[in-house]
Amino acid sequence: MKTNGITTKATAVVLSVAALFSGGCTSLKNTWDGMSQAGQGATAGGAAGAAIGTGVGALIGGGRGTWIGALVGGALGAGTGALIGNHMDRQKKALEEQFAQMQSQIDDNTAKADSNAQAIRDIKIESVKDSNNLEAIKLVLGNSVLFRTNSSSLSAAADAALSRVAYNLKQFPNTDVTIVGYTDNTGTQAINDKLSLERAQSVMTYLESQGIPAARMKALGDGWNNPIASNSTAEGRAQNRRVEIFITADKQMIQNAEQQAR
Repeated sequence: MKTNGITTKATAVVLSVAALFSGGCTSLKNTWDGMSQAGQGATAGGAAGAAIGTGVGALIGGGRGTWIGALVGGALGAGTGALIGNHMDRQKKALEEQFAQMQSQIDDNTAKADSNAQAIRDIKIESVKDSNNLEAIKLVLGNSVLFRTNSSSLSAAADAALSRVAYNLKQFPNTDVTIVGYTDNTGTQAINDKLSLERAQSVMTYLESQGIPAARMKALGDGWNNPIASNSTAEGRAQNRRVEIFITADKQMIQNAEQQAR
């Protein structure tokens, strides 16, 4: 069977990753887990920098087939990955500090009695890979923080969370933002697809109102797809109603990192 170069490289990467994290390589997996984002970026960049394409993008993007991150047309080396990993380390740390301050303020005043307080404390900031296998940041915001029930209008609590995101994006201008809305499985797929997109667009509109250029952002609705909990319980459905914000290196950051790595 005839395959193109990208497919061959993508297959090699998947097999390499599977080998690295197989049961016989526990020590290697522990080493990987203990690395900083910069270290992981350098390792991944060197091993898989050439694996660029929608196939890899679909795998890294959680199976959605959505390209998360700047679309680049060639291999990215270890040095590029390390430099971008360092940047993402700094931006993630700054974002964590900003949300920790917000959560501390909630604990210190009467807002801790509000039903949204726990949801604000449960906001997650995670390290992930974009479709170029470069380090990225994923911010997971529960639906109760952002929206009223069955609505795409932002709640009062949303301002506290999204203002921190906007501030962080202003501090680190060479990043792109992909906003993905999700729902539970209540109602029809068509309704949920529409609602999830409208909610992602509401977040994007808010960030734009805070001075983040629309050109840096895109909004997507993924409906009830990719649940993070079971939809068979009220608690699980509540977790699935969420917005995920992916912060990735833009083309300019990638170009700069490539030049510095030479």
